[in-house]
Amino acid sequence: MLEKNGSTARFGVYFSPAPGTLLHEMGSRWLGRDAVSGESLDPGLCEDMSREFWCTATESPRRYGFHATLKPPFRLAEGFCFADLQAALREFAAAHDRFEAPPLMVNRLGHFLALTLVEPSDTFRAVADDCVREFDKFRATVTDEELQQRLHNGLSQREREHILRWGYPYVFDTWKFHMSLTGSLAARDLSVFEEHLRERFSAVTSQRVPVGSICIFHEPEPGAPFRVVDCVPLRSR
Repeated sequence: MLEKNGSTARFGVYFSPAPGTLLHEMGSRWLGRDAVSGESLDPGLCEDMSREFWCTATESPRRYGFHATLKPPFRLAEGFCFADLQAALREFAAAHDRFEAPPLMVNRLGHFLALTLVEPSDTFRAVADDCVREFDKFRATVTDEELQQRLHNGLSQREREHILRWGYPYVFDTWKFHMSLTGSLAARDLSVFEEHLRERFSAVTSQRVPVGSICIFHEPEPGAPFRVVDCVPLRSR
């Protein structure tokens, strides 16, 4: 069913907070869409923020859904199907313990805003590194067109090397845990959103983050919203 669009469909292996948790509710509501249910949500904007302003600023992360990337989106390699990816996810989850990550903070990453960890997590990095390696056999080779799109001048030499080997610039030593809250913003807008988001997410930024499962997100065709299509619990200690 999920392969009906052939090579245009993409899958990503992500961390996404469990439905029913405050972090899932707050992140999904801010973006205006729940990636689990697919439901559109009212972001509950304050009076001095226009809906048009918010809609433009959150357009990109809303499409991708509230998440932190572990294995970046990829097309399935020839010979694999979604069921193969699901089986591999279950094997992966059975070999990795659930854990708690450090608390979150609203942070500037270049020209966008995201929730990041207040301090590095070796455990989270190890899980992300393992995801990149272990799910890579499912990744179709990057096309010449995709390479041209990704190999832009703003990348470091190391990031370019990662694209050529792994199809994505931000893996291993260049990976940083983040849950995007906006797309790219002008400097004046960054300040406006940063103040608003720090207040808005204050209820979750003082708490450690339970990491109890890993999800597969699915993009059925280019430009379509990503949806959660599988979520598997990590091993209990």
